[in-house]
Amino acid sequence: MEPRRCPPGGGTKIYALIILLLVIVLGAALLMTTGLIPTPMGSGATAAIVNGEKISVAEVDQKMETYKKLHGNNPPPDSSSPEGKASLATIRKQVLQAMIRERILITEAKKEGLTPSPQEIADKIKSIKTGMNFSEKDFEDFLKRHSMDLAAFEKRVERDLLISKLVARGKEKGLTQEAWVQGLMARAKVEILEK
Repeated sequence: MEPRRCPPGGGTKIYALIILLLVIVLGAALLMTTGLIPTPMGSGATAAIVNGEKISVAEVDQKMETYKKLHGNNPPPDSSSPEGKASLATIRKQVLQAMIRERILITEAKKEGLTPSPQEIADKIKSIKTGMNFSEKDFEDFLKRHSMDLAAFEKRVERDLLISKLVARGKEKGLTQEAWVQGLMARAKVEILEK
């Protein structure tokens, strides 16, 4: 019995098809991991890319949760109605825009070589506690209400100090705060992926 033979070029076509399928699958996986297309689960999806840094959908979700907690007396719109959904979508876009602006300013502050010292961060936290007349217990309660621990609050203060230093750098260059920030925003590379 003679072994079965493939027609000329038949084996090559099968290998070419397998390679093509692999390229498509690997390409899709690469695009998902870079955030250029959303993953089916949405967990690692990217909402925006700012100067090469990703803002994940999960980060936006977290900010939305914080927004809801901060506006406890004025609850967010009912998401079951079309008007409520539209209103929440608008709020979400505003939250994402604020995150993009903050990310641009922090990126630029780092490019300028600005970094707050641990002492500056500690002094700012002390100043916040004094300004709000917080005891240590009050401060702990404040952090719990805002779903933060001390490390997260220190990071928040560090970001605020970075932005303050960046604004001061613009004044040193003879620019108004608005002109300096607008210039930084204009030259930033921003790609919004969340629609």
